[in-house]
Amino acid sequence: MISECPRCNQNLRFSETNKARLLAALEKLPDNQTLKFKCPICKDLIELHHDGMPAMPAMPADAELYTHAESKIEVSSGQTAKSPVQADVSGKPQQKFANTISVNVPVPPKAPDISWLVRGKEVDAAIVENVMSAMIMVSNESIQHIVSETLKAESYQIYIPKNIDDAIESIRFKEYAIIVYHSQYEIDVPLKNQDFHKFLQQMSMNKRRYIYYILVGTEFHTLYDLEALANSANVVINEKEMSFFSTILTKMKADYRTLFNPYCSMLKTHGKM
Repeated sequence: MISECPRCNQNLRFSETNKARLLAALEKLPDNQTLKFKCPICKDLIELHHDGMPAMPAMPADAELYTHAESKIEVSSGQTAKSPVQADVSGKPQQKFANTISVNVPVPPKAPDISWLVRGKEVDAAIVENVMSAMIMVSNESIQHIVSETLKAESYQIYIPKNIDDAIESIRFKEYAIIVYHSQYEIDVPLKNQDFHKFLQQMSMNKRRYIYYILVGTEFHTLYDLEALANSANVVINEKEMSFFSTILTKMKADYRTLFNPYCSMLKTHGKM
């Protein structure tokens, strides 16, 4: 039985009734036909064969496997060679490979200077908001306490889900302004493979843009925007700086307001919100 959507890779949770109906429909399905239904998460069409296996679409015949045909690479001999796929004077494609290839990899910018945290400098001390909800998914009790008390002081209503299913179910029926998630909430599972993190990555932007997603972990560089972007988060915080969470929260809200307020105003002007 299929357990996840082949399009968005999200887990499919069937009730016993729906599971029985699906199995009955597959039993009656002719071998040359497929059963079609929509994924409840990404809304893409899922097709199943008689044996319950997904039917994936074929790769387009004219798909371009190489998009940089004219780019150049440096080979080990010091000569300059064209990309692996190139055309000779007759117009026929030919293959050229080198044993060793040296590629110039761009160096990302350095993590930001956070020395101002020690000084306790506040970026914006007067931010007024309506009462909103925040979800905390942190197993470490010390960090959880810091986050909870800080957000309570900012008049957020705190919710700590029992597990991932509880968290996902709550988000579907309630709006959260802030979600604080620890990268090791699912122990020994890489962040990119964790169900809750993937759920937020696949969330519709109409809902996602109103959630401030905070990632906490030992592997992050605090307030490093490039790292946050790479992990589909709004901000990342290293565990070592969690004692400064109150100051970081003030800066986060100021940055968020500066970045998204003009954008949201534009969407409202054009009737997109």
